[in-house]
Amino acid sequence: MAQQLEFDKALKQARIAQSSQLDALLSLQDSNSLRLQILKESILPVLRDHPTAREFVELMSKPGETARLWLDLISFVEFAPESRTYKLEQERDGRREVLFETADAEEMKQQLLRYLAHSVVAREKATANLSTYVPRQSQAKYDLPTVAYVWVTGLVLGGLAVLAAAMLMGKLSF
Repeated sequence: MAQQLEFDKALKQARIAQSSQLDALLSLQDSNSLRLQILKESILPVLRDHPTAREFVELMSKPGETARLWLDLISFVEFAPESRTYKLEQERDGRREVLFETADAEEMKQQLLRYLAHSVVAREKATANLSTYVPRQSQAKYDLPTVAYVWVTGLVLGGLAVLAAAMLMGKLSF
């Protein structure tokens, strides 16, 4: 009975330690989410004042196991592996590439503004190329007699090919 009480006490201490560890982890995740939200809020006024940026840029915070500030579909900022360093990363072809890494929030803000400016220029270029694209008009216009001629010719040639194959296999003889 005394041994069971001793184990129950050790089990209770282990659960308390686990709970404390989970609380610290959740606190760290909340802290990272808040820091990313502050970074987002420092960039938004700059983007809001620029009409071109308003059209193309949409920042989105995503809390979770690893808090991230998404810049576009493939680029994001997160804190990893430690919670003091901002990392600007891109996911391409199933792999991650670190574009920039710093512990200074102001330096990360400036880097994000440069990155977003380059993204806006690339999107403007792509949009301009699409607006100047003129699809080629089909040059060939087929009328009914031409289509009928091609169809009948194909049917006759197909029938002759079947006859020739049957003769070669010995299924048909003359």
